[in-house]
Amino acid sequence: MSVIGNHVWHSQNGLFNTNTDSEIGDVARILNLAHDTDSENGLLLQFHGGLVDKTSALSVATKLIPEYISAKTYPVFFVWESGLKETLINNRAELAQDPAFRELVKKVTEWVIKKSSPTSNIALKGGGDKLINVYQLRSEFDNWFDQRRDTPPVSETDIQSSQVKTKGLSNLSVDQLAYDIEIGLNDDPGFRKAMAEAYNATLTPTEFATKSAGTHKKANVLLLSETSQNELFGSRLPGTQTKGLLSWIAVARFVAKLVIAVIKRYHNGRDHGPYCTVVEEVLHAAYGNLLGAGIWNQMKKDTEDSFGTLPGCCATAVVKYLKQLEDSGKTFSKITLVGHSTGAIYVCNFLDAVAAADLKTKINVVFLAPAVTYDRFAKTVTAHQGSLLKSFRMFAMNDERESADQMLSIIYNRSLLYFVSGLLEGQVPATGGWQSVVDMPLVGMERFLNHTAVFGTDPAVKIVTAFLAADPSRIAWSPSSRGPGLNTNASHHGDFGLFAFKGVEKI
Repeated sequence: MSVIGNHVWHSQNGLFNTNTDSEIGDVARILNLAHDTDSENGLLLQFHGGLVDKTSALSVATKLIPEYISAKTYPVFFVWESGLKETLINNRAELAQDPAFRELVKKVTEWVIKKSSPTSNIALKGGGDKLINVYQLRSEFDNWFDQRRDTPPVSETDIQSSQVKTKGLSNLSVDQLAYDIEIGLNDDPGFRKAMAEAYNATLTPTEFATKSAGTHKKANVLLLSETSQNELFGSRLPGTQTKGLLSWIAVARFVAKLVIAVIKRYHNGRDHGPYCTVVEEVLHAAYGNLLGAGIWNQMKKDTEDSFGTLPGCCATAVVKYLKQLEDSGKTFSKITLVGHSTGAIYVCNFLDAVAAADLKTKINVVFLAPAVTYDRFAKTVTAHQGSLLKSFRMFAMNDERESADQMLSIIYNRSLLYFVSGLLEGQVPATGGWQSVVDMPLVGMERFLNHTAVFGTDPAVKIVTAFLAADPSRIAWSPSSRGPGLNTNASHHGDFGLFAFKGVEKI
């Protein structure tokens, strides 16, 4: 048996099965070994995040095992399949080559700046507030998409919440803005060409011969969702299989709705910076689930399935055997739960299971850049702050570092947590189904604690904020050098995956 074989439980969809490296018997074997080792600081269970595949997770475990042993714990790593990283990387490459995506981002940005910025110098015909150099903006966007510049051509000074509020833009008319945008399309042959070729790609061969719009080419890449295709280009006429002609006012109206959505987010203080806010709105409206919301929800479901009632449920077996050991007098001095990113959701579920099992052993909880929503963690705090959450610490990046942590070059130039908050998270409405929530508050993001005017009245934010504020040692925002157990200098989300929490005895 290799060293790592004594420190890992590998599951898939929450279960031990024929495809996993671990089996149900490994739970008792490893926990017995951990107890017999009698480490001074007890048992440490670590749950990795969603961007980590099995190979990477095992590599990280190999590096961290000696670090945790030197901290006088017995570490065991929950290794579970995710798939999000591969999905994001593959879709990023496709989107970067999609002319419709590029042109929508350009056009929406152009009009958001034009309507909101009092200092802009972009030149535009077609009824507007400012003369700005649109041609330069489009050229610089091409340089960005083709990786010939390091930053997007729109900066934090181009769009600001104060500018939007000063200009009173929260009640813009979609119809009037669409009219202005349609007139302006006459000066943007690149946009018209990309949209016309995307429209042509939706036509049948017979339709293409008679209805192709402005060009006889079809888009080589068409990733637009069916819903957005119908909104942009019209659906099949009722009772027929015939598609109508391309309507530029319909295209302009689609853009206008995106412009207004971005402006309203700035007005409400819910923006993620100019470029990422535009990208988020374009992806939500035009590309559906392309960037992984389904995978994200499946990952969260996997953390729940691990606590199911089937014989092979990984976490259920662990909690059950911990209780069995405790009842037989074989206790640990304490159990430390370490959750990185999505692993923090796993930890919340673990605490519920521990409480249900009535485990008496002291629990310490450590979050590393947690990708858990305030709503979910507020439920955990409410249920366990007087018992299982007495010893808690969170390590995460301050907002300056979080904003600078570029996750997907070209497509998205902020961190994974910003990406999850802006694109992947949501809620289940009373009517059922799934509803995306843009700018979903995440516990690992400092912005939601800082923006009290925007988020301070949210019931979940109030609960979590009070819990975190009750003890200043509960948070260490990187960079932090406050002493043993509170030091961190992480500058990337992935840094926390290799962060061995050394201050086990300090919480």
